Amino acid sequence: MSLVLSGGGARGAIHLGVMQALDEHEIKIEAVSGTSIGAIVGALYCAGMSPLEIKKLMETKKFASVFQLSWNRKGLLTMTKLKKTLAEFIPVNDFQSLRTPFYCCVSTLESGKFEIIDKGDLSRAVLASASIPILFAPIEINGQHYVDGGLLNNLPVEPFQGKSNVLAIHVNNYKYLGSENIRSIAERVFTLVSRQTARNKLEKCDYVIEPLLDKTYRVLDFRNTGELFDIGYNEGLKFVRGIKKPAGPK
Repeated sequence: MSLVLSGGGARGAIHLGVMQALDEHEIKIEAVSGTSIGAIVGALYCAGMSPLEIKKLMETKKFASVFQLSWNRKGLLTMTKLKKTLAEFIPVNDFQSLRTPFYCCVSTLESGKFEIIDKGDLSRAVLASASIPILFAPIEINGQHYVDGGLLNNLPVEPFQGKSNVLAIHVNNYKYLGSENIRSIAERVFTLVSRQTARNKLEKCDYVIEPLLDKTYRVLDFRNTGELFDIGYNEGLKFVRGIKKPAGPK
C-alpha cells in the first residue's frame, strides 16, 4: 500500500496512529508521499523508525522545541533544530539511504508551482516542505526558494498516479469554534487554503481517511500528540476491518 500524508502540523500524529494500525495488521507500506508534517513523519518512517518511536519523539520537549525557534535577522523563524533532529535519526542525508521509497512535496516561490523531490539532499527537502510561509524562512535548494508543500499541494498523490492501493490520510478536517486570536485566525486561513488544494486529489486515491475533529488542535501545539495518535489509530483499525471484511456469498 502507498500512503499520501497531508500537512497539518501537530495533527500529523493522526498519520502515526493510522500507520501503527497498518503495521499491526501486517499491511505493508511500500512507499510514502508527504508534505509538511507528512514529510517529516514520512521521512522518519521510511528511514526505519516505527510509528510508536516517532510518536514518542513527538511527545518530547525536544521535538516541541523544534518549532519554538529563534528569529533570524530577516524576522523569520529558522529551522536549525529540526535539521539537527533529522540528522540524529537519519544519519545518511540522502533519499537513497531510506529503506522505503519517499516523495517530498515542496512549493517553489519563484515559479509558484509545487515540486515532488525524491533524490538528493533529504534534509533540505523536508525542511522546505515544513517551512510555513510568513512564519518560517524559505529554504534555498539549487538557487530556488522553497516553502511548505501544503501551500500548493497538501495531498501529493502525483507519485502514485496509475498505481493501485493508494491510501490518503488528510488531517485538516476540523470544527472551527471561532477565535479573535490573530494566530488562530492565521492558522485557519492557511488551513482553508491548503484544504482546497487537497479536495480534487482525494478522488484520485483508492482509499481516504479523513476524521472530523471536534476541535482545532493548533498547528504547532504538540501537547495533544497522544490524543491525536489514538484518533488515527482508531480510524486505522476501522480501515483495516473494512478492507479485510470477508466477501459475502455470491
